[in-house]
Amino acid sequence: MKIWILNHYASPPDRAAGTRHYEFGRVLAGQGHEVTIFASSFSHFSLQEERLAANELARVENFDGVRFVWVRTASYSGNDHRRALNMLSYAAGVMLAQCRFRRPDVVVGSSVHLAAVASACLIGRTRRVPFVFEVRDLWPQALIDLGELQERSITARALRWLERFLYRRARVVISLLPHACEYIAGAGILKEKIVYIPNGVADFEERAPVKVGSVVKLTASIEVLRRDGFLVAGYVGSHTQSNGLDTLIEAARALRDRGAEKVAMVFVGDGPQKAECKRLALDYELSNVFFHGSVPKSAVPTVLDALDVTLFSVRDISVFKYGLSCNKLFDYLASGRPVVSASPVGDTPVITSGGGISVPSERPDAIADALLRLEALGDVGRRAMGERGRRWVYKHHGSTALAGRFLEALTEAQR
Repeated sequence: MKIWILNHYASPPDRAAGTRHYEFGRVLAGQGHEVTIFASSFSHFSLQEERLAANELARVENFDGVRFVWVRTASYSGNDHRRALNMLSYAAGVMLAQCRFRRPDVVVGSSVHLAAVASACLIGRTRRVPFVFEVRDLWPQALIDLGELQERSITARALRWLERFLYRRARVVISLLPHACEYIAGAGILKEKIVYIPNGVADFEERAPVKVGSVVKLTASIEVLRRDGFLVAGYVGSHTQSNGLDTLIEAARALRDRGAEKVAMVFVGDGPQKAECKRLALDYELSNVFFHGSVPKSAVPTVLDALDVTLFSVRDISVFKYGLSCNKLFDYLASGRPVVSASPVGDTPVITSGGGISVPSERPDAIADALLRLEALGDVGRRAMGERGRRWVYKHHGSTALAGRFLEALTEAQR
């Protein structure tokens, strides 16, 4: 099968970005399928052009049998009109770039933003192939709940109309969120048309430790802290508003104020809220909080292996009642390190697997309590908890099995 996937933010594991479609594509390419991913050359994480030379509009590269088509998009530095232009330029760039290639058998439009999905729908119509809508974030509802969009605004109403139009046009709707079927069905879509395929994990054990200079320095710094008797808890991922990382900083402050001087937090990654997190830690004069830039996705297992505990946090936002499917959460569990999860969701993988401690969102004291509990468990107890999570995530969320379900959904779309 010739599969096209439009995912603005897709990446192979050489950068700090989502690798869901690369992992699926690698599995499917090994089975003889042809997978092409159209992605932006401008990184949402580094906020820099990373793939194209100054005179290039597009480039084709192959990663482990998966063809990436890098599309030039407008640059931006914040959530303003320039980011909207970036999204629209991706949609336009994809429509131009796809003309270079022969007709696929199916085209997948993957949100978060609906312009990418609309382009997939248009390609499906003009190329006369099935169109599949993959829902990673519930737009515009997520924007409304985050307070970034007024529910009755013209923009929100236009996005709501487009969202429902695309649901109706799609042959199959794939959701990464366990309870999004309720939301999508509420838009008048038959439940039989909706397929749940969450994120998952690649086999970390097949990859050698990454020895990039910055990663070596980071893991060495963590090891020094551990040798000095610190319990080192780490957050590895995007620093965005929805993650509520200020809650983790507040938890570090609570630990300091309680006299728990041997618990440290390390934040690895970039994003629009990173400067605010640094400012908050500085204002509180926290000596137990450390920051590091983003690392390639291929280096994440190496970083996680250096930690004692992993940290997951999201804000208490209404849209999360439909569930979570964050890449970092599955990576954390796969590392065999226990997770402290601050989430409003009642059935997270952390709870289901027994691979950590779950506390309510936006409760710094509860996070501090959980870290002290894990400190008291000792290394043996923490490893046993982490191993429960690792076994569960490989059993239920391995990329090979999920890629098979993805292929089944695309096959169903062709019928």
